[in-house]
Amino acid sequence: MPHQIQNHVQKPTKPFRKAQVWARRSVHLKTYLQELPRRLRLDIEALVKIFLTRRSLLLKLTDNYLVKLWECSRATVQRRLEHLEQQGLLKRMTYPPKKQADGTWKQERRLVLILPKNTNPLLVSHFGSQANLQQDAVAHNSTVSAKILPSMKFVDYLALQTKVSKGAFAFWMRNWGARPASMGYLLDNIHKKIERRPDVLESVLWDAEGQKLSGQTLVGFVVSEVKARVHV
Repeated sequence: MPHQIQNHVQKPTKPFRKAQVWARRSVHLKTYLQELPRRLRLDIEALVKIFLTRRSLLLKLTDNYLVKLWECSRATVQRRLEHLEQQGLLKRMTYPPKKQADGTWKQERRLVLILPKNTNPLLVSHFGSQANLQQDAVAHNSTVSAKILPSMKFVDYLALQTKVSKGAFAFWMRNWGARPASMGYLLDNIHKKIERRPDVLESVLWDAEGQKLSGQTLVGFVVSEVKARVHV
């Protein structure tokens, strides 16, 4: 009977895992923001609330929207965004202007929230330390420019991706002690499962942080959880 009951225990659903991830981010951000100067804290608290509400690290927020949010002029919005970017809390992504149907030109800008790096190191991206591998890791199917990745944690890098690149996955596995003999299996079998599911890998890493795993124990946990959560 106990065995039958165990077989019917369901793992958390994708929406539930996402809620857990964002709950952790919220706690982490609130703790960090308390240490900032009052004026800067109030500015970014209002902005961070939008990211937390929409549960995305990448948002399209226009100047007009921020003018209303901060109750200030357009020029002040630009200065505040520049200041937040200099503080390493935000990254502006601008795209080439596009001609509209009415003949006018419009340039799109998106904002990336960069979480401070004072959490468990297993969540930190080490892309900046190996330039060649970094380029391979983000050259394809990345929704965010490689230039901002050295400032981001690996788990937050995943949150901005539509796919998990093989280079990024390989680098992370090697960095945490995956045995060379197992890399073929990891890159062929395990990567195939999460290549289009960065959300799953992101959730697994948050769970691993909660258990304070590292080294080959961490690698083994990631492999077993990916196999359990994704059925290809």
